[in-house]
Amino acid sequence: MRFHFNKLQIMRIIAFFSLVLFPFISKGQSEFEPLRKQLIENKIYEYVYQFENNYAVFRTFNNKMGLIDSLGNVIIKPNYQYIDNKKDLKNLFEAAIIVNKKYKRGFIDLQNKIKIPFDYDDIFYLGNGLIRVSKNNKTGVVDTENKIVIPVKYDYIQNQNGILFVQTNNAIDLFDAKGKQLTNFKAADIDYFKSRKSIVTLSNKNTFIIDDQGNIILNSIKNHQFETVFDSDAYLIKNTITKKKGILNSSGQYKIECKYDEISPSNSIYIVRNNEKSGIVDKKDSVLKPLIYDHIFSAFYKDSIQFQNQYFADKGNLKGIINPFLEKEIIPISYKNVEQLSKYYITVNFDNKNGVFSSNSAILIPEDYEFYNVSQNKIFAVKNSKKYLLTIADNGYNEIEIFAGEFVKDKFNFGEFSKSNYQIFKNENKLGVISNENKIVIPSEFDSINEIYSTGEFIVQKNKKYGIVNASNQVLLELKYDSFKIIKEVVKFEIKNQKTAKFYPVDFSKEIK
Repeated sequence: MRFHFNKLQIMRIIAFFSLVLFPFISKGQSEFEPLRKQLIENKIYEYVYQFENNYAVFRTFNNKMGLIDSLGNVIIKPNYQYIDNKKDLKNLFEAAIIVNKKYKRGFIDLQNKIKIPFDYDDIFYLGNGLIRVSKNNKTGVVDTENKIVIPVKYDYIQNQNGILFVQTNNAIDLFDAKGKQLTNFKAADIDYFKSRKSIVTLSNKNTFIIDDQGNIILNSIKNHQFETVFDSDAYLIKNTITKKKGILNSSGQYKIECKYDEISPSNSIYIVRNNEKSGIVDKKDSVLKPLIYDHIFSAFYKDSIQFQNQYFADKGNLKGIINPFLEKEIIPISYKNVEQLSKYYITVNFDNKNGVFSSNSAILIPEDYEFYNVSQNKIFAVKNSKKYLLTIADNGYNEIEIFAGEFVKDKFNFGEFSKSNYQIFKNENKLGVISNENKIVIPSEFDSINEIYSTGEFIVQKNKKYGIVNASNQVLLELKYDSFKIIKEVVKFEIKNQKTAKFYPVDFSKEIK
């Protein structure tokens, strides 16, 4: 990842406004949820969020913020324009006040004592006990005891595990967490470290490799540029004349000559590309799969060992799964689409029928069905106009016929199916929801139903009004709104001729993966 200061500054601003305007419920805050809802429903506070280390931030209806404990006791009175409660700062809170009509920021503790003075235009906890502070468009770093680490005289500063990337006059150098200067390159760019190595780019475009102490490991090479650190002894390098790429080790020896258009590491192999075709080679550049594929990318997912050494591969409009160490394809390259589901693969053939393969290429469900909603081992499916709930087992599957009504496709489906523990169905032109335990959880009495991502919470419509119902048929938001819009982590509801919208936070901890 390269170090782009302007982008990071923009992301900082976006993160701040997202937090203040659209707070969503974290996993930690979900434990605090009953009290949070009670305080909001009783209109004690406008918002309560950021429950960390047994404390939560609250905002009053006159836009002042304070801190409460897990019982709702006020620990810090709402005298601040802003408070940030971070998990890794147990007794230190970023806060903001207005001084001479301007925001000033500092840090306070649980006793409401000022730990970092309210002297700064911007302040941000970098991690590693370091706080970035800014004043009059200049930036520095202090520690949590307000000791100066980097004077406030630089343009921008970012931290990576205690290494400070410091920019001034479009030049970057590195300092350690105690303020010791590690480099004096005045570089145009320094990549974030990987395997304790980084690429430095000078203003003349020359590149070289350094370690995390600022020592040069590999010097610049004429007519070549280092592009990526793959690991502690493998660096992607590009010949600037031929535009071809190779891999160099720390001794300056080529592991792979500059002969490919692209090289990507994956497990113990490299995916290589030339003339818009992809193949696979080992670390010594021996060909494992020839360059005959349009695209190759790893199927290794969330450390699931059964997908190791397995890769999605495309030829034209045909898709399948290959293993670079096996001649036979895991799934033949003959499908319209292939997707992963838990420990399995779902296939879509050119008749839009679905099937399921195991990771060792065994057929678990034949291509007789049209899949609707799927979860870890349960699938809602249709075959010959009959509706079924399929349960995948290690060596096959079983089916139960469903009589709830006509299944409805999720309009946001991918690969011809969508992920959910629930299935929307239509019965006499009304919609309801059935669970993958074969239970009707929401009766068919609504004009429209949309699941919020795959959380088990549904936006429902009845009598032209929208609200939210969960999979226990409990009304979470009264059906009184005229329109809605899902905006990432919130759902925005509006009533005609009313300027104030209702923002409903999405609990992503409930979403199936």
